[in-house]
Amino acid sequence: MGAREDLLAIPDEVLRSGRIGQAVLVFMDFQAAPKRWWTGFGDLDVGGHRWQGVGDLISISEISASYQVSAEQVTFEVAATPEMLALALAAKTRVRDRAVTIYLQMFALDGTVTVGGDSIQTGQPVGSPLALYAGTMQRMPWAAEGPDERRITIEAEGLFFRRNAPPRGRWSDAHQKGLYSLDRGFERLPLY
Repeated sequence: MGAREDLLAIPDEVLRSGRIGQAVLVFMDFQAAPKRWWTGFGDLDVGGHRWQGVGDLISISEISASYQVSAEQVTFEVAATPEMLALALAAKTRVRDRAVTIYLQMFALDGTVTVGGDSIQTGQPVGSPLALYAGTMQRMPWAAEGPDERRITIEAEGLFFRRNAPPRGRWSDAHQKGLYSLDRGFERLPLY
């Protein structure tokens, strides 16, 4: 079922109640350990997968909702535990050029729960997750300032961020002459 059909399948009484919420679901295809998490609390079973709730431990930069092709960058900021920081130091092969997808999940809100003085809304998922962003994870810079302040950032680039690169990355005269200065094999390539 497509996104349009999925939205049309939501009963009118749910939509007209005014008690609709939303949450973000993220799939990160880390090598050997893919992760699915969402911006709520507890586990969530939706879309045929189980999503781990992380609450406010991760923040996501702004995502534009335009209909144009772009190579937009999205960053995820993670509240780093010492274990996460150790993983970030050795994560280049696990993270670089791996897929990341961000979804929007709608909820029919049915109440609130008070946890530690904070009021948290509860609800049931409505429909399937709608894809908002697809890209690849790139760098994973980290910072540690003092004993209590640690931060990990995961940078993700849109699927089109390398679209202006030469085909296969090396089929250009300038690149070939950089490798072999006397090679003239690619001089006429732009003519073809």
